Amino acid sequence: MIEAVRQEIAAAEPDRVRMILQRNWLRLLLESHAGALEQLCLDCPDPGDPHILLIRACCRDLLGDPYGATFLRGQGSRVVADDFVACFTELLLAPDTSSKAAIADRAREALTRCGPDDDYPSALFLLGWTEVRLRRDLAGAIGLLRSAAEEARLRGHAETFRLAQSNLAFALTHAGLFTEAERILDALPPAPSLSDWDRFEGGLPQANRGCIAYWRGDFDVAVAELDSLIVEGSPGSNFEALARLYLVMSLVALKRDDRYYAAAELLNGVATSDKHGIPWDTLRRVVTAWLDHAGGEDERALSVAAPALARTGAAVAHALLAELYRRLGEPALAARAFQLASANPMPRYARVAALVTSAALQASAGQGSRAHDELDRALESAAPERILAPFLSDDPVIEDLLAAHAHRGSRHHALLLTVLERRGRLTGLQAGTLTRREQDVLACLRTTMTAAEISVHLGIAYPTVKSHLRSLYRKLGVTTRRDAVRADPRGITAS
Repeated sequence: MIEAVRQEIAAAEPDRVRMILQRNWLRLLLESHAGALEQLCLDCPDPGDPHILLIRACCRDLLGDPYGATFLRGQGSRVVADDFVACFTELLLAPDTSSKAAIADRAREALTRCGPDDDYPSALFLLGWTEVRLRRDLAGAIGLLRSAAEEARLRGHAETFRLAQSNLAFALTHAGLFTEAERILDALPPAPSLSDWDRFEGGLPQANRGCIAYWRGDFDVAVAELDSLIVEGSPGSNFEALARLYLVMSLVALKRDDRYYAAAELLNGVATSDKHGIPWDTLRRVVTAWLDHAGGEDERALSVAAPALARTGAAVAHALLAELYRRLGEPALAARAFQLASANPMPRYARVAALVTSAALQASAGQGSRAHDELDRALESAAPERILAPFLSDDPVIEDLLAAHAHRGSRHHALLLTVLERRGRLTGLQAGTLTRREQDVLACLRTTMTAAEISVHLGIAYPTVKSHLRSLYRKLGVTTRRDAVRADPRGITAS
């Protein structure tokens, strides 16, 4: 398409060049001609025209130059706010959630006034793309992306159709509608080549599959999917960054402490500020805190996670944080994170995670009946999409609660059996090595220290010591402290 536009411009009168660019810029941007499009802007008769400057700003951002994009955006801001080009460049470039939300509302109005020279399918896609990231109306965002895909299909815009379908799969994944997301991913047409927009988004289809694998408890599958996405020097604010976060959580779930150091380096590559409405710093902090906890650095985990309690609008991060605080023996902080997670509608998988955490908190507080009610609600919510990850923690409270729930009876017995089977499989994946922290605990068992004293000595929370003890006993095939000390751990210690 870029060649056709270039030829049309070459044959056009100077005063028509800007109109041709305005008609085609958004589709060219999506179809991966950012560099060529910017050159056309520079070669046009009036490269200082505000519309041309705004189009160039989008090209700069897509090509990984946010500073140039900011300056060009400022130079082109003389265009009226409800102008089509202005609305949709701002939709792409606005950094913070509140600005993006206001611009999205204006863009909706601009779409109702689309003229024959405006690229309706591409604009519809960009609005849906934005609404997914704003997370204020996920069902509406899904509808916009469905409509964009259909418009692109009807008009023969194959690349816009592919991008709309790919982002629709992400929106469905984010909503916890994994089955439909996988159906779309399976039918997704292959990209003819790696495009500028693909690089900008950062491996969206594979990241979707990795996220689904994580929440379904297929942590080894998630690692295999997500490992292939990591790119050195990525911008830290695209789907490659999301892949990093889920990869680290999968490694933690598998207790792959041989990769914890490299995992910390991966997290350093995730953005520390919001981008396109996504709270990257909150996500990065929560996952970093989980990694610290997995490595036995509980005080550091608490310090890293603390600022996340001052943020809103990150339901998934706060649901994960609530469980971490519970594991760290901080029920008040867990309740605060739980409130933040519940402040807005949660995707299904975050709701399941929050319910499991709530059940564990109730069990720890001696509220057995309420704990079982919450666990049954979690199973009910998890069943349609087979969301297993929140039930697979090796935490003793959750382990005991699940065992008691199976004995008590559940309306979701089939899923509960699947959970118990998957926990056994996960134990097999985790078995074979003592983590470094488990080795530390085993060394303490050779002394007269109590579990509480081990907690103080190692600087980790008491519930964490109990969790390490249960894992240690399981790996050594013993049930008592005396037998653990006598067991020969050679051949199973971590390298």
